[in-house]
Amino acid sequence: MRIGIVGLGLLGKAMAQRFIAAGYEVTGYDIAQNAREEAAALGVSVLTDACAVAVSSETLVLSLLTSEDRRALFWGPQRAAAALKPGSTILDTTTARPDDIRADSARIAEECGARLVDVCISGSSQVALEGRALALVGDREEHAEYQDLLRTFAAKQYYFGEPGRGNEAKLVVNLVFGLNRLVLAEALGLAAKGGFDLPTMLDVLCEGETYSTVMKTKGPKMVSGKYSPAVARLAQHAKDVHLIVEYARHVGARTPLTELHSGIIDTLVAAGYGTLDNAAIFKAFE
Repeated sequence: MRIGIVGLGLLGKAMAQRFIAAGYEVTGYDIAQNAREEAAALGVSVLTDACAVAVSSETLVLSLLTSEDRRALFWGPQRAAAALKPGSTILDTTTARPDDIRADSARIAEECGARLVDVCISGSSQVALEGRALALVGDREEHAEYQDLLRTFAAKQYYFGEPGRGNEAKLVVNLVFGLNRLVLAEALGLAAKGGFDLPTMLDVLCEGETYSTVMKTKGPKMVSGKYSPAVARLAQHAKDVHLIVEYARHVGARTPLTELHSGIIDTLVAAGYGTLDNAAIFKAFE
């Protein structure tokens, strides 16, 4: 089976590696030349544009940043919607506005006879590369003929019934990820000001009831101050936090901690730290 990927950033490349290792033939495209070159070095057959990828693939996977990127891809200058095959499935890993995926799914079905499914990934690109991610899917499990493909990078799949619900579930998950990082950063900032040895204090946090996974994945970066290369960028999480706040307001949920987090992370992005790993939230407490 030939899989096409549009968007060869951190996650796109991680999925491509897993697909290739599982025996799939992978084509791809990205607007950034360096992303295309890096993907080609991994064994991806990089094509001339997104339309060529859509035409050549049996299943198309999107790994973009925003709803606007998806709409520009399908209906903007690239006009990739015209290249979609009736009856085909597009798996969209983009963390975006849930209402947008619902609207775009309906439009793709009406105009192209294809299915657009949100398959949001819980876990960083590194977690996906190791095959340990969770797939949060806006579809019914009995309709998911693509389950074997998801198993190449996801240890478990959760189905939420309809388009957009995968995105909504991802926003709930990202709220927890973000606040876990924020709490760890604040605690290490307090420890540093109190004169504690940070590696020792991080070890204490990891060994006790305070433990969360981010202490192992992000704690060493905070202690060392080394935030490159990024596994997941600070600016990308800022975008996700904005979506969380928007979704919470839409459903009438109170998220005062996340609103505070949003202001902190926006300040860091404005200061030029957006391309760093999201562990750089620690810079707010140094």
